[in-house]
Amino acid sequence: MSKNGSIKIVKDGPIISSYIDKMKEANGRVIDSPEDVVALCRCGKSEKRPFCDGTHGKVNFTDEKKEGRVQRKLETYKGETISIHDDRGICSHAGYCTEGLPDVFQMGEDPWIDPNGASKAEIIKTIEKCPSGALSYSIDGEKHDDFSDFKGIELTENRSFIIRGGIPIENDDQPQTLDHYTLCRCGKSKNKPYCNGEHWYENFKDDGKINAVENEEEKSNRFDFNNKVEEIKTLAKTGETINSAMRTLETFPDFKSILFKGSQLKRMPLNSDEQVDIKTVIGKNAKKPLELSMPFYVSHMSFGALSKEAKVTLAKGSSEVNTAMCSGEGGMLPESRDAAKKYIYELGTSKYTHDEDSIRKADAVELKIGQGVKPGLGGHLPACKVTAEIAKVRGINENEDLVDPARFASVDDITDLIEKVEWVRDLSGGVPVGIKLSTGNLEEDLAYALMARPDFITIDCRGGATGSTPKFIKDNVGIPPIFAIRRARKYLDKMNSEVTLCATGGFRDSSDIAKGLALGADAIALATASLISIGCIQARICNTNKCPAGITTQDQSLRKLLDKDKAVKQFINFYNVTAKELKTFSRSNGKNDIHELNVDDLMTTNNEVSLNTDILHV
Repeated sequence: MSKNGSIKIVKDGPIISSYIDKMKEANGRVIDSPEDVVALCRCGKSEKRPFCDGTHGKVNFTDEKKEGRVQRKLETYKGETISIHDDRGICSHAGYCTEGLPDVFQMGEDPWIDPNGASKAEIIKTIEKCPSGALSYSIDGEKHDDFSDFKGIELTENRSFIIRGGIPIENDDQPQTLDHYTLCRCGKSKNKPYCNGEHWYENFKDDGKINAVENEEEKSNRFDFNNKVEEIKTLAKTGETINSAMRTLETFPDFKSILFKGSQLKRMPLNSDEQVDIKTVIGKNAKKPLELSMPFYVSHMSFGALSKEAKVTLAKGSSEVNTAMCSGEGGMLPESRDAAKKYIYELGTSKYTHDEDSIRKADAVELKIGQGVKPGLGGHLPACKVTAEIAKVRGINENEDLVDPARFASVDDITDLIEKVEWVRDLSGGVPVGIKLSTGNLEEDLAYALMARPDFITIDCRGGATGSTPKFIKDNVGIPPIFAIRRARKYLDKMNSEVTLCATGGFRDSSDIAKGLALGADAIALATASLISIGCIQARICNTNKCPAGITTQDQSLRKLLDKDKAVKQFINFYNVTAKELKTFSRSNGKNDIHELNVDDLMTTNNEVSLNTDILHV
C-alpha cells in the first residue's frame, strides 16, 4: 500500500482509498480525509455516503461489466492544428463537450468529433473540463492529458467520484490517464469500476457532501422489528434459508428498564477518593485461578469470523488493561495467543479444537456446549471466509463451507462430560475449566454442568451476536440476560456452588455490566462492544466477507481498513473508562467492592421484570 496515495477496487465491494489526504465536496469545500484508509461506497445505497456502511453485502452488488456497454478503445481525430483523442468506454457523460462545443462534439453524427469545428484554444479549454479522462489532445505529436491542480477525491452532485492528481488505481482495467478519472458510485455503471453515465438514467441523487454519520440509536430506530414481508420475498425468491450476522433485532426486556437506587442516608455513598476493588477471579478454587483487573473481558470470537488483524488487536488491548482474551471456537491463532497476557481457550464442538498443545498454552479453558444465538446448532463459517490459513487450522478445504457439529465431540452423556473436564484440567496443569451454555433449559442444564465440577460456567443470553447463523433460529431462541442471570445465580446459590458465573450476550457499557453483576454474575464477557471499540460500524454483514471496517473479513484489501494502532488505543480507552465508571456505580451505591452490588441496589420500571426477578418495582 503506497503511502503516496492509492485507490483499490475490492471485488463486489467498496473503493479503498489509502493515504489520500484530501476530499473535495461538490460545493468546492476541501476537507481532510477522516482516516488514512477509508472505504467508499460504490453500490449507491450506503446510508453514510460517500463512505461505505456495508450495504453492498445486503443488496448483492457485483462488479460485472454489463452487455451493451461501449467498449474501451482510444480513437484519434486529426485536425489542422490539434488532434483529439477519445475513449468512449470510460466517458462519464458529464456533458461538458457536447454542451460546450456542439460544433466539435456532434452527438448523432459520424464521425462524432470534428477537430476543426472550433479554435484550438476553445477545444483545449473544453477537453480540460472532461473529468473521466476519456478526452485528451495532441499538438505536434505531443499528447496532453494532465490538467488537474487538485490531488484527492472529488465528490460530485448526483454523479461519480472524480479521482485527481495522479493517484494510481489497483485494477486490471486502467484509465486513460491517472491525472483524472471517474469511478461509479450509483452502482449501475455498465463498465465498472468506471462511471459510464448510468446515474442519469437511474436518477441517482446525492448532494456530493460528506454528511454526518447517523448514530447507533438513530440506526436502530430504522429497523422494523415486526415486518417479515422482505424475509418472505427472499425465501420465495432464493429457496434458501436466510443467514445473518450480529444479534437479533427482535425486541425483549433489556437493561434499560433497570435502574440503580443509589445511596443517601440509610447507606452512605463513598467519596470519590475512596478505593473500590474491581478485581475479578475466575475459578477461585482452581489450582491456578485466573485473576483479572476488571470484571469484564473479550468474549469468544473465532479467527475466521474475525480477521487476524482484529484478533491480534483485541489481544493486545486486553493485555494493556490486564483482562482476558478469548479464542473463539476456531482454534488458537498463535499471533493472538502471543499478544494476550491472559487467554481463555475454547473447545468447540468440532474435534479440531481439542488440541492438546493449545490447551496447555491457555490460562483457562472453556467447553462450548452451546451458543446463545443458536442453541442446539454448531458454528458456521461461510466458504467465502475460509482461507488457506483458516482451512489448515480447521482441517478442511479452502473455500469450503464449514458447519460444526451440534453436539460436543466425544461427549454423549454426563459421564463423558465429567471425564472431558477432568482430562482438560489435568492436561492444562490446573487452570480454570469452564462450561459454556446457551439459555433455555437453564436450571436443568446447570444441574448437569455442575456434575462435571467446572471452575466456571458461562451463560450466553438472548441478545448475543454471531458471525453467521440462520435468522429464523436467532430471532426465536434464548432467555434475556435480566432473567437468565438471576435464575442462574439463584440456582447456584441453592446448590451452594462456588463456581464463577460468567455472562455474555448483549452487554454494551458500564451500566449493562454493573446491572449484570448486581443480578448475580461474577464477570461479563463483551463481544460486540469490544468490536465497536476497535472500529466496527455495525454493518451487520459479517457473514458475507465484505466488512467495510476490516474486522469480520478475510479479504486482504478490506483488512487493511483496520488501523491497528488506533484500534488498540480505542480499545484501551473504552475498557479503562468502563472500569472507571464501574467504580463510580459502586461508590454511588455505598460499596467498596464491585462484587458487592446485588439486586437490593436495583429497581425497575417494568412489571414483567419485577414479577420475574427479585427486583422491586419503582
